[in-house]
Amino acid sequence: MERIELIEKYISEKHITTIVHEQYLNNAREYAPGTNLYMREMHFLVIAGENRPASISRLAEKLDVSLGAVSQMASKLEKKGLVYRSQDPEDKRRMMVNLTEEGFKLYCSHLEYDRKSWIKMSEMMKDFSDEEIERLIYSEQIFRKALGEG
Repeated sequence: MERIELIEKYISEKHITTIVHEQYLNNAREYAPGTNLYMREMHFLVIAGENRPASISRLAEKLDVSLGAVSQMASKLEKKGLVYRSQDPEDKRRMMVNLTEEGFKLYCSHLEYDRKSWIKMSEMMKDFSDEEIERLIYSEQIFRKALGEG
């Protein structure tokens, strides 16, 4: 197979992976009994859990979304009883997000889920050397650069 054909095949596979990943992100899952969340909501909880309490602006920066998107997500998760918002005691203009007890439990269980997922993925990629995995990471960076993202 010629190099250009290989690149075309790679781009085609990347496109399929992108579609599958988007579907994965857009399907709600039951992370705990009675708690259906979208992956974006779970990522919000993870970032909020890592930065307790987290300012709206810090969450927006870490999630790479607008302040409005973070406020909307915080409202949704607040209604679900997973986060609460309060004013920053040092700067009354700043809103902080913290996890409720239920949100913190979900955060902790998701960290364990992620750890198991990384182990599973590592086992699935056992035929790849560390150097080959580093090359895969580099290829993702090149792909983003080709799309104008850095």
